[in-house]
Amino acid sequence: MIQHLAPARAPSLLLSAAGMTIKDITQIYQVARDTVATWSRQGERDGPPSLHEQPRSGRPPKLPLAEHTLAIASIKEEPRSLKQVGERLTQQTAKRLRMASLKRLAKRARLRWKRGRKS
Repeated sequence: MIQHLAPARAPSLLLSAAGMTIKDITQIYQVARDTVATWSRQGERDGPPSLHEQPRSGRPPKLPLAEHTLAIASIKEEPRSLKQVGERLTQQTAKRLRMASLKRLAKRARLRWKRGRKS
């Protein structure tokens, strides 16, 4: 799926104006049908300003994309020791992450962070 959809909006509106169906546009950009329909509706209603991202409610992410990928890479290197991963991230980024935040990052990336059992 496309990470930032703003660059995809303008071409999708042009394709829609050229007569391409919403179903075809969803296959090109790999987004939901409702997303393309919303882009079309907003484009017709608001014009060019609708192409840009609007401010959203909620707290902004603590880690920017570059630091997020660094955190995921660190978890992949040492999945059994999130405490050390947290310390390393604090040294590299000067940001402290709670253990729950690291676990949430690992879970979203479909990584395992639990230590193995002794048999």
